[in-house]
Amino acid sequence: MYKYNTAAEKEFKRVASFLRKPKGIIIFDSYNNTWFPTKIVTFDTTEFNLRKVKDDFHRQYGGSSATELFMPYHYFVEFIGKDYFPIQTRPLMYKSLIPGYEEYISICIAGNSDEDIYPHQLYKMIAHLILNSFHYIPGWKLNPASEVEYHNLGKQFKISQLEKHFR
Repeated sequence: MYKYNTAAEKEFKRVASFLRKPKGIIIFDSYNNTWFPTKIVTFDTTEFNLRKVKDDFHRQYGGSSATELFMPYHYFVEFIGKDYFPIQTRPLMYKSLIPGYEEYISICIAGNSDEDIYPHQLYKMIAHLILNSFHYIPGWKLNPASEVEYHNLGKQFKISQLEKHFR
């Protein structure tokens, strides 16, 4: 029978959680980021890619897809079927594992932003389903217009398209 280990969970949360408001939000792609690049997905297609990205991440950087539950970033955004979906890959109360951005909410977009072309739908989804919601979390009140940073996003990612949807 499974027994929940409250002492281990409390210790993990003490070490890994945000102790205060996150310092900001960082957005990067899965191909060009300098911390954990994975070349599995260049163009985000209609198939579900997170499993491949997770397996490749663990193959390159350690751990196991079978035992490691979370990715180093909070959200993975990908195109599945006919829509973009934000998939939460790490609890928000846990620090990011992005070096230098541990106290940031981190968002990874599937693919290579130098080559992949993103429709308006992607920017709208990221703003409305992820970014704008942080303004309403008591104690956080993150402002996307001033607290979002972009890391190594290529010429095909249109920051101005995203910023049109900030509230």
